[in-house]
Amino acid sequence: MTSKKRLKSGEATLKNVCDCFVSVIVPTLNEEKFVGLLFRSLKKQTYKDFEVIIVDGGSNDETLEMADEFKAKAVVKPRTPEFQSRNIGAKMARGEILLFTSADVIFRTDTVQRVVQEFEKDKSLGAVFGPGKLYNAPLWARIEYALYYSLLGIYTKIAKDFNGSTNFMAVRKTVFSKIGGFIERMDADGYFLNEVGNISKAKFISNLSILISGRRAKKMGFIGFNTHFLYALDAFFPFSRETKIIKTLENYSLSYRKKQKSAALS
Repeated sequence: MTSKKRLKSGEATLKNVCDCFVSVIVPTLNEEKFVGLLFRSLKKQTYKDFEVIIVDGGSNDETLEMADEFKAKAVVKPRTPEFQSRNIGAKMARGEILLFTSADVIFRTDTVQRVVQEFEKDKSLGAVFGPGKLYNAPLWARIEYALYYSLLGIYTKIAKDFNGSTNFMAVRKTVFSKIGGFIERMDADGYFLNEVGNISKAKFISNLSILISGRRAKKMGFIGFNTHFLYALDAFFPFSRETKIIKTLENYSLSYRKKQKSAALS
C-alpha cells in the first residue's frame, strides 16, 4: 500500500526523516470476520509507505475478496503451516522491514510509524516486538494477558532473553534472511527472536501494544485456554524449553491447532 496523503505547505512527515519501505505479512484462513478490522486499522496508519502481503491457507469465505478490495498482495498456499506461511510472505516482500502480524489484530494509528522510528534510531537493531491486549475477551483472559506481558517486559530487560509473538514482530529483512526465517515449532517466534539476539539486537517496546481478538479465550474457556498456552511459561524458564514436559505441552497445542485448521478447511 503506497497511497500518499496530501500535505499542507511545509507540513513535516516521517517520510521527510526516513525512507523505509515496510512489508506487513499476514497468514490467513477463513478470516472474513476479523481481517477487515486489521485492514481498516492499516488504512489509518500515519506512516503510509508499506505493502500488505496475505498468505492464505485456502479460505472458502470472503477473506481473499476482502484482501483484493484492500489491494493487498495475496497468494494461496493450501494447508501451509503458520510459520512456513510467514516465510513465504517474507520471500515475496519488497520492504526493508518485515512486520509480522495476524488477521485478528488491530493496530493503533502510529504502529508502523513507531516501528520505523525504532529502526531508524538504532541502525544495529535487528527486531522489535511489543505486547498484546485482548479485546472482546473475558475479564480473566484480559488480566492474564496484562500480567504476562508486564512480567515479560521486566524479564526481557533483566535476562536479555527474548520471547515475543508474531502477532506483532518487526524484523530487518537482512537479519531475517541471515537467520533463514522461522522454523516450524510451537515457540518459533520466541526461538527466532533469540536467534536475532545472537547476531544483532532485539527490543521489547512495552508502550507500543496491539489489540488481539479474544475469540480463542471465549471459545476454549478458562481451562482449555490455559492448558493450550501452558507451554508459554517457558518464556521465563529458558532451561525448560527442550525438556520433555514442555515438548509434550507443545505437541498438545500443535495437535489442537491442526484439528482447528482441518475443521476450517472441511
